[in-house]
Amino acid sequence: MRAHRSQLYSALVAVWLTLSIAGVVMAAVSWVRLSESVNAAVAVSNFNDTLDRVFSLVLEAESGQRGYTITGIESFLDPYELALQRLPGELEALTEFSLIDRERQRKVLDLRVLVELRLNQMLEVVQARRTQGFPAAALQIVTGNGEETMDQIRLQIGGMRRDRVGILTRHGATTRQHLNRANITSLVAGVLGVGAGFFAFFLARLSLDHERMERQLAESKLQAEKDSAQKSAFLANMSHEIRTPMNAILGFTDLLSAEVREPRQRRYLTSIRTASESLLQIINDVLDMSKIEAGVVDLHPEPTDPREICEFLHSVFSEQAARRSVQLTCGTAEDLPRALLLDRTRIRQVLVNLVGNAVKFTERGFIRVHIMSEAQAAVGSRITLVIEVEDTGIGIPKDRLDDVFKPFAQTDPRRPQEQEGTGLGLAIVRRLIELMGGTVAVASIEGHGTTFRVRIPDVAVSARLPATQLPASNAAVDFNEFRPATLVVADDNAVNRELIESIFSPTHHALHFGVNGEEALALARALKPDAVLLDIRMPLLDGRETLAAIRQSPGLELVPVVAVTASNLADDEREFREEFDGYVRKPFTPRALFEELAQFLPRAEVPTAAAGSEPLPPTTQPPGGAPTLQRAELAVELHRLESSDWPTVRDGMSMTEVHDFAARLRGLGEDAECAPLVDYAGVLESHAMAYDISALEPELARFPQLISQLEANTV
Repeated sequence: MRAHRSQLYSALVAVWLTLSIAGVVMAAVSWVRLSESVNAAVAVSNFNDTLDRVFSLVLEAESGQRGYTITGIESFLDPYELALQRLPGELEALTEFSLIDRERQRKVLDLRVLVELRLNQMLEVVQARRTQGFPAAALQIVTGNGEETMDQIRLQIGGMRRDRVGILTRHGATTRQHLNRANITSLVAGVLGVGAGFFAFFLARLSLDHERMERQLAESKLQAEKDSAQKSAFLANMSHEIRTPMNAILGFTDLLSAEVREPRQRRYLTSIRTASESLLQIINDVLDMSKIEAGVVDLHPEPTDPREICEFLHSVFSEQAARRSVQLTCGTAEDLPRALLLDRTRIRQVLVNLVGNAVKFTERGFIRVHIMSEAQAAVGSRITLVIEVEDTGIGIPKDRLDDVFKPFAQTDPRRPQEQEGTGLGLAIVRRLIELMGGTVAVASIEGHGTTFRVRIPDVAVSARLPATQLPASNAAVDFNEFRPATLVVADDNAVNRELIESIFSPTHHALHFGVNGEEALALARALKPDAVLLDIRMPLLDGRETLAAIRQSPGLELVPVVAVTASNLADDEREFREEFDGYVRKPFTPRALFEELAQFLPRAEVPTAAAGSEPLPPTTQPPGGAPTLQRAELAVELHRLESSDWPTVRDGMSMTEVHDFAARLRGLGEDAECAPLVDYAGVLESHAMAYDISALEPELARFPQLISQLEANTV
């Protein structure tokens, strides 16, 4: 019995050893076959890549030859010369790939003959163009056999590629057969106790899963890149289409602001500009959401006065709140520092979204904004900034509080207020506050109101004065400071052309307008202008194509060309600044256009008094009769204003009161023909329109000094 059992065990061991050895041998053979298949695939890939490069070089050479034939410009022959240099090496590589296959060697040789024949045909056309001109070269092309040769090259390359794919398919079939046998042998051996078959099967499955995962990842990456490209194209187009009319609205508002003097009309213009800037901010919000998601938003901290932010919020939302009979208050703690290092634009954006939501969802009661600080004991020069926006509106359901900061989320889409928005505002708020290192929380009782609390730690206290717009950013500019210049302006939008024409109408400059790139190019060639202003998106020739044509025109190589575009993408701006001499983004102000042109147009010479002549008097009286108000009467009226109206305006810092005060001063200055007083009133109006409180305070404070200077006739 034991003998029989031993014989059985011996037989089982023999079978096990045989199957194990067979499994190892089959696996080794399979791996060898797989390696051969991989090498064959690599060889096919290299061979096909080389074929593609050969064909591409021939096509590029043919394209260069055609370009030279048409234009006669030698630079078009660069691809042809490059093909002559590289084709011998690529054809030699094809020959090396075909050393072990006689049939393939023959096909490579045939291809080589065809390529050389085609290059010779191109050379004949080029020589005909050089020696006999375009008609002879064109005749050579028409009567030649170039197209037939190219068709033969295509057929030859296509056949060679199909042959290589067939070889690869046969390698793959043989490899799959060996792999199947190896798997079966390994599984049987594993059943008998080796376990190697199971491990091999596991490795095979793992390899298949890995391959499938890589394929899915590749497909997902391609889809994501496609979606990103479509999104970028949509955002760029939307930015351009909306910013173009916004440029006209803001531009004509600026022009009217310099002409309108009646206080009520100036308030109307201020409201138009504020509303336009709010609309522009909505556009920027949509673009900002995309930038935030892509992680490309940068913060730019600058000295910022929280009180100025309160004044800004009040000016933007007071009228809307008043229409709803809602009390809007915005205040700061008494111990809050005067200047904090914050990104003023972004913190304004956050509060505009929060207060805007409060106004939209509050129909009675109040909206209260309170800005305060928490001292940080560890660092005396830093605080924790806390901003609370409280309202008595309709509130948010408790189960929806966690969703309000999600993009496109709405607490109740059936509400009319919800249908007015996109649901992006609070999502932008949270992400911007997180970029600043802070947090935003919400507490709400449905039917009683909502409170948003923003907390930003580690905010630095600035020793410098709060940053505001440049004093002259909203002031009128004088383009006559430049020497008389000839300008070519190209824009397919009639309103934009009218805006630029209005800006330059009172100047001594000559403007010539075109509605597309071709007209701009023709004007530039005919006039040899001092500068060219080019819109980017235009029919026939766009801005970039027009720039290239201008640079190739004799005598226009150094003419300054300024891009004027509504694009808001950072990559576009960088490219424009690299390609063009200057860059102005719509909507632009006269100041922005002035500062850009100042880099190219020379200044007019300022006349100087001749030697020995008497200096000009401090003030001159323009023609047209005596002033209606004498200087003595003016001084009395100014002193009256100093004692009655000026203290209230100085201490209250109400923008409406400042506008009215400045309008009265301007009227007095014009009646007395006192230029310094008119200029002073203009400065006050400029700062008031910009809500530049930090600059407005010292200007108002020097009013008594101005009166003294006027009485002494020193200004």
